Amino acid sequence: MSNLELPFRSLAAVITGTSVLLIMNIVSVIGNILVCLAVYRNPNLRSTTNLYIIALAVSDLICATVEMPLASAVFIIGKWDFGDALCQIQGFVDAFTTYVTPATMALTAFNRYMRIVKTNHYNRVFSPLRSKIWLSCVWLFLFLYLLVGRLTGWNKFQFIPGYAVCSIAFFRNENRIIHYFLVFGILFVLPFSVGCFSYYKVFSKIKQHQQNVASSLQNASNGTGRISAKEINISRALGYVAAGFLFCWIPHWVFAFWKRFSPDTSPRMTELLVTILLFMSATINPVIYATTNPHFRKEFVKLLCWCNGEKIQPTKGRSSDEQQTASELN
Repeated sequence: MSNLELPFRSLAAVITGTSVLLIMNIVSVIGNILVCLAVYRNPNLRSTTNLYIIALAVSDLICATVEMPLASAVFIIGKWDFGDALCQIQGFVDAFTTYVTPATMALTAFNRYMRIVKTNHYNRVFSPLRSKIWLSCVWLFLFLYLLVGRLTGWNKFQFIPGYAVCSIAFFRNENRIIHYFLVFGILFVLPFSVGCFSYYKVFSKIKQHQQNVASSLQNASNGTGRISAKEINISRALGYVAAGFLFCWIPHWVFAFWKRFSPDTSPRMTELLVTILLFMSATINPVIYATTNPHFRKEFVKLLCWCNGEKIQPTKGRSSDEQQTASELN
């Protein structure tokens, strides 16, 4: 078997796998475009928190438009037949989206922590400009890491039949070990720790708030000392996003490490699950926003029904962040 061909699969496996990949591809493209269009149409959604939601949507959309279609095609024809140049592009996108998503999730979680728990310091740490700087630095660092590594021969991108995609590979085993321990520590363990700590503190604060002043939730603008109902809904929605992230990424990393460091004992199904879990992570976020965030759900309905096509004007006199901060806990 050529290293560009997939292992033998039954017809049922081909049909099932292809159907799953195509469905996730379609849902991911439509869902993440809706997220971007919702923020474009409604300036009141352009808060610093939603900046990170848009960043996640863009990352997922890159995966859905570059990586997923090629993976679906490979699964249908049974081999990589698209040339080395396209393999290099898909491999770069695969590595970049795999690494940038956990980092962006960690920034989102820390943003929620500062908004709910450390409100007095929020505008200093997450001003609109600084929020963009944080995000740009993380994305640029990961982009340059992969690019410089490829140009200097530290890594390469090649087709991996078990994954049915082109992904990162290494010329030397020492490079692979160093890379994966750095990536696992910085881009999984660290974001995981930041996310768990941040959301634990956020939901502890919300629970305490609900116990003490539950009656105030219906009147979010009545003075200070209160967390707005809007902020609680956003935090809950992002909590579900974090849960979906863990559901996809913990087994993703387990299977990926199993494949990378013990390929002889790794069954075919675990390899394919690595790809499916990555694609699932790029698919579920818009579904979570639609079911848990009423503001995004309202915009999604308008976009899907082609009704009320005019863009919404921002509330005069205040940015979306100022509107949110006005009704939060000091």
